[in-house]
Amino acid sequence: MKTKMKLFFTFLFLTASYAVSAQKTNITFKELPAPAQNFIITNFKGQSTSYIIKDKDIMSIDYKAMLSGGTKIEFDKKGNWKEIDGNKNVIPNSVLPKGISDYISKNYKNQKVEKIDKETEYFKAGYKVTLLNDLELKFDKNGKFSRIDD
Repeated sequence: MKTKMKLFFTFLFLTASYAVSAQKTNITFKELPAPAQNFIITNFKGQSTSYIIKDKDIMSIDYKAMLSGGTKIEFDKKGNWKEIDGNKNVIPNSVLPKGISDYISKNYKNQKVEKIDKETEYFKAGYKVTLLNDLELKFDKNGKFSRIDD
């Protein structure tokens, strides 16, 4: 019984510590890492940020930016984009890897990209792209088409 109680309190302590350590704070555009600032300025001209959240937990830091046009962008701690969600708006071709842009323009001429995710896990590193018609396409880490996702 004592062992179960010790395990319970240890679990409770660790859970509480994790919850306390996770912090979400609003930040200004100038507090974003420089690569994230440059990415927004270069690819989303004329759009301001509605809000930016710095999401910090024990293991990582992420930044989530909402642009005035409705696009959400998630960046890693270095300011590299991880996910771009246009929320039914077109994502500029300038953010797409060339292989992906070329494939879509050749095979889906009347479609545009609404969302792109970088998948960084070792066994499934690559990109997941959602077109405006909700078709999901998978590409490898080099931008080569892999398959249509279900």
